[in-house]
Amino acid sequence: MKDFRPNIIFDKLRNGIETPLYDIYELYRNEFIVWSMSRYNCSEEQSKDAFQEAILDFHQNVISGQLVELSSTIKTYLFQIGKYKLINIQKKEARLTYNDTLQLIECGEVSQFMEDENKNYTQEQINNAISKLPEDCQKVLKLYYYKEFDMESIARELDYKNADTAKSKKSLCMKSLFNELKKLSMLLIL
Repeated sequence: MKDFRPNIIFDKLRNGIETPLYDIYELYRNEFIVWSMSRYNCSEEQSKDAFQEAILDFHQNVISGQLVELSSTIKTYLFQIGKYKLINIQKKEARLTYNDTLQLIECGEVSQFMEDENKNYTQEQINNAISKLPEDCQKVLKLYYYKEFDMESIARELDYKNADTAKSKKSLCMKSLFNELKKLSMLLIL
């Protein structure tokens, strides 16, 4: 019988022994898939991706020393991380839609900035508008939308204080982006 006590697993992972990680993955993967698909109306692929990311985050948190003690079970910890990963995956997929061969970004996420929330822009228009933004905004938006970084990763990459700072910056940059897109739309009409 395998030992799933957190302190034993943490020690092994910190010493470069990754077998407990594979064992945990095997033990909880299918249960997470069933649970998340029934609870969050997601696809099996989204569920698998979320659990994979949760396992990787768990491993990284243990290795980096961010996670030294659990107040819950490993299963609960993984399911909690997996839930948020799944929500992020669903949000990202909802922001993107494909129409023929043009990739379009729907403005539902930022409808507060737009008068016409059903307006779609071509990738070329978006790239043009992004190029007119300050360099820090270009970096934030490219990391988020093109490289699919989460807020925590953006904060680390750009040396922001935390994920909330990155989120605030992204919000300001989105506002600027849509102002540029509005200007572009007005130019096209004239």
